[in-house]
This record gives sequence, structure tokens and C-alpha cells, in this order.
Amino acid sequence: MTIAVTGPFASGKSAFVGMLGDLGAHTVSADEIVHNLLRWNENAISDISERFGEGVLGEEGVDRKALGRVVFDAPEKLSELEGILHPLVHDETDRLMSFCCCEVFVVEIPLLFEAGRGEDFDHTVAVVVPEERQRAWASERGVDGGTLRAIEARQLPPEEKARRADVVVENDGGLDRLKEQAEEFWAKVSGEKSSEGGVEQGA
Repeated sequence: MTIAVTGPFASGKSAFVGMLGDLGAHTVSADEIVHNLLRWNENAISDISERFGEGVLGEEGVDRKALGRVVFDAPEKLSELEGILHPLVHDETDRLMSFCCCEVFVVEIPLLFEAGRGEDFDHTVAVVVPEERQRAWASERGVDGGTLRAIEARQLPPEEKARRADVVVENDGGLDRLKEQAEEFWAKVSGEKSSEGGVEQGA
């Protein structure tokens, strides 16, 4: 069974995916894939340095902070970067799914619907959060209002993500409430697997 988790920046997606991992899912993050591509993938590094200059290079591959300073305030440059990275992320996600021997594979994809991948998974989950809480969490990560708005500009509105998803997780409580929702969702998908002769519920 394959599951994609999406949602706005600083909504708690990673925490929710981590909880599913604790319950027994094999988990992957699209951001982690991007990080590895920028560090190790020669084609990605070459294409990015050719397009955005050698100033974005670091000791190992592409320096993410240097690259961010170049693209985040320039929508056309950000689109070009996504044009380089999205096909590689798509291919790597599919490769990991094909080689995974686990019963439940969960991948966190912030731009799931924006990239047209909503139909590629058995279940899609949107984690949404109240705006004031999102901005507080973004600030804790050192992301100012301008950068947050730039990130949000390339994403669908949270309500649209929620509308397109099979399951919506309202991250409007604490971690205990988020864990409860993770456990409820895990019980649901485990029950589906059990009916197919797969994992036992609660495993």
C-alpha cells in the first residue's frame, strides 16, 4: 500500500509521517530526496550550477542555503529549479517504492497535487494547520514572513489540498492529538491490508 502525505509548509507533515513510521510504515521524504540529489546527483548538480552559477555550489554538491537565496524571491528561477528537480524526485520516489518490501510505504510530498501525482498513490493525506500556528512554527525554524509567502505562492491553498486529499488531518491540537489521528489512520489502512491478507491491524 502506498500513501502520500502533503500539506502547507510548517503544518506538521513530517511529524505525522514520523508517527506512521513508528507504527510500522516505511517512510520517505521528498525533501530528503532533494537533499540527496543536491549533494550527490552529478546531473542535478551540473544542471543547477550551469543555470544558477557556481556560487550555489558548496563543499559537497549544491549549497541549499545559497541556492535558496537565488531562487526564493524569483518565481521564474524557482520554476526552472523545479523543472530540473521534479522529474528526478519523481523517478527516485518510484524507484524506492518499487524496491520496498514493506507492507505500507509512506512518502511526504509537499507539492503532491501541484506536481500532478495525486492519483499515483493508494491514499493521499493532507495535514492542515491553523494559520497562526503555522506562522509561529515557521518563525521557530527561522523562516520570516516574506520567505513563507514565497513558499506559499508556489503551493495550492491549504483548503484545496484538503479538498483533493482522501484524508484530512487537522493539526489544531498538540502532538498527542496528532498521534491519535496517526493511530486512527494507521488502524484504517492496516484493516484494509488485513482484509487483503496483509498486515494485522495495529501492527
